[in-house]
Amino acid sequence: MPERASIPSRPVVCVCEPIAPEARAWLGERCEVIDAGVEPSDESLARAHGLVVRTYTRVDAALLKRAPGLRVVGRAGVGLDNFDLSACAGAGVRVVHTPEANAGAVAELVFASVLDVIRPMPRVTGAMDAVAWRTLRERGLGATQLEGSTLGVLGLGRVGRAGVALGMRVVYHDIRDVPLAEREGGAGVTLDELLTQSDVLSVHVDGREANRGLVGEQMFALMRAGVVFVNMSRGFVVREDACAGFLRANPGATAVLDVHAEEPVGERSPMLGLTNAVLLPHIGSATRGAKLAMSWVVRDVVAVLRGEPAAHEATGS
Repeated sequence: MPERASIPSRPVVCVCEPIAPEARAWLGERCEVIDAGVEPSDESLARAHGLVVRTYTRVDAALLKRAPGLRVVGRAGVGLDNFDLSACAGAGVRVVHTPEANAGAVAELVFASVLDVIRPMPRVTGAMDAVAWRTLRERGLGATQLEGSTLGVLGLGRVGRAGVALGMRVVYHDIRDVPLAEREGGAGVTLDELLTQSDVLSVHVDGREANRGLVGEQMFALMRAGVVFVNMSRGFVVREDACAGFLRANPGATAVLDVHAEEPVGERSPMLGLTNAVLLPHIGSATRGAKLAMSWVVRDVVAVLRGEPAAHEATGS
């Protein structure tokens, strides 16, 4: 591990992607802040003691080599897919993040998306006669409803709890042994049972390498022909070619994808042009409350620079 110089009383922190103004102002009262951009310059990194990133700044050995005084990197968010944690540990750079900060926002988007699929909502745009009124009401007939249907969660969390509150039967599959207090009425099942029983299947797994291409042809083959499949975890978790093939073979199914193998979505994406694919522009955490909660990672950044304990420090390799 390289030896690093002492930290000055007013350390330099590079903010690489926008954070909430309140958190940015708080940080500026305690540190010298450089708005460095997604790809920070050599000059910025050479001065940096801390770094704040979100999704698109890659923190790897190459970046760390350009930042000899770096002590801490704060991820304003949950996942650490854009981090090489082994390289950070080897360089003596600590990593802090904000687990659970956007869980509520993501859960809301899951159910907003699912309800948009299963509950048509034709709008009244002007005065109508009785015939037009009846026709419009008939267009609003949903083929199903959430209450009484089965929600399957791959990686249990707040989405499962919300499903119980909506009167759904919740089943889940998780690699960890979920404590009883966290199950919130959900029942643990095998992966095959999860796939075959779910009317709505929502994916919430982490970014470990073993999850790359996790949901492919074999899993889609076990899903119900009318399933609403939702992925708001990581784009690389789902084999998009397999997903597209499943949707073409099962026109009654719908896929809602907020994360994608390529962002922005490119013209070669197999998901484009499918009428039963709903593609969202990575907005799971796009609420003011969630963005503010994630931005407060700056508190842990400053704590580390002051030699104080951090509330949420990432570990692992």
